[in-house]
Amino acid sequence: MNLLETFSVALSALWANKLRSALTMLGLIIGVGSVIAIIAIGRGTQKAVAAELDALNGGVFQLMATPGWSEDGQPTARLRMFRDDDIALLKEALPEIDLIDPQVGMSGRITFGREVEWWDWIRGAGADTAALMNIQLSAGRWFTEEEIARGDRVMVLSASRVEYILGEGVNPLGIELMVNGYPFQIIGVIAPNTGMLSQLLGGQGGDFYVPRSYITRVTGQNSYDHLTVRVRDGYDPVEVKDVAVRVMERLYPGTGYEAYIWTDFMGEFNQVISIVTGVMAAIAGISLVVGGVGIMNIMMVSVTERTREIGLRKAIGARRRDILMQFLVEALTLCLIGGGIGIVLAAGPVTIAARYLETPLSLDLYAITLALGFSAAVGLIFGVYPAVKAARMDPIEALRYE
Repeated sequence: MNLLETFSVALSALWANKLRSALTMLGLIIGVGSVIAIIAIGRGTQKAVAAELDALNGGVFQLMATPGWSEDGQPTARLRMFRDDDIALLKEALPEIDLIDPQVGMSGRITFGREVEWWDWIRGAGADTAALMNIQLSAGRWFTEEEIARGDRVMVLSASRVEYILGEGVNPLGIELMVNGYPFQIIGVIAPNTGMLSQLLGGQGGDFYVPRSYITRVTGQNSYDHLTVRVRDGYDPVEVKDVAVRVMERLYPGTGYEAYIWTDFMGEFNQVISIVTGVMAAIAGISLVVGGVGIMNIMMVSVTERTREIGLRKAIGARRRDILMQFLVEALTLCLIGGGIGIVLAAGPVTIAARYLETPLSLDLYAITLALGFSAAVGLIFGVYPAVKAARMDPIEALRYE
């Protein structure tokens, strides 16, 4: 009997006991569906975060002044803030740098009328801040060079703050909010963050922006602890950020600086996602073991029920390996059908997760291959013993079985 005939016989045997076969496959269907859905969601999340990081801050890194700390809590370097001449020196020393945006801010009491009061951090912005921070506007405009140079009392704020302060359905453009007792006219609204990572990390940086020169004027700030730097196209921001740190530390010996880029955290993020995915998949994989035990049990029942058939086949010339192959293929077929159904059913949770996370998730080739591999492995492992038992039957004793 060739493999195709063996497969046909296996399908006939399963179809003859449809309900029993379906119930036997149930544990495997649940196990495979759960494992594949978890893996697909985990891998899809990793891809989505990587793509969002690239779009969020591609070619941008953060340069910070820090004293540095030893293991026993002692400062290892002197803290020296950035000044305007440092920005010019960095641009001169590193032609790879395209833009540098110093970060300043102040605490603000925001009021509208007599009923709404809100405390928040007000960020100072330059003409290039929107491009550097990947800020998208849903209404209005960003600050002009003239407004930034003069330090005009104009404001750009997030859509969520507009809704909270002014209410739903209100056009905020032209409306004045009071900030620390001074009127600021709203000229732009920041579009809501839609990406999963942006919502988690606040990728756009803040909810309220005013011209940077206004903050430096009213607070007296003439130095910065934090610079946002964009690298020109064609250069590696990871290399440039390391060089920028060395340049600052050589210019000012004994001081401490550090730089980071969002992609620096991808290794840790992927590791966490992989561990969580692995643990959840292992828990769901218990269903595979339960399903495998059920398959072994039903195959043992099948061998007992077909004892006379086995004896008859051996009597007319069937070899041990033919009997072994017949029952092994039957167990394998049962598992592969269950695995296939599990893959189809896994598309449901993946689709729901994709809508909830607003992330494109799908069952990729890796997940499907893994599902079929799991199913085949379960069929082989738990189908071997019943198949061997059937193959070793004595034909005479089998024919006498009632």
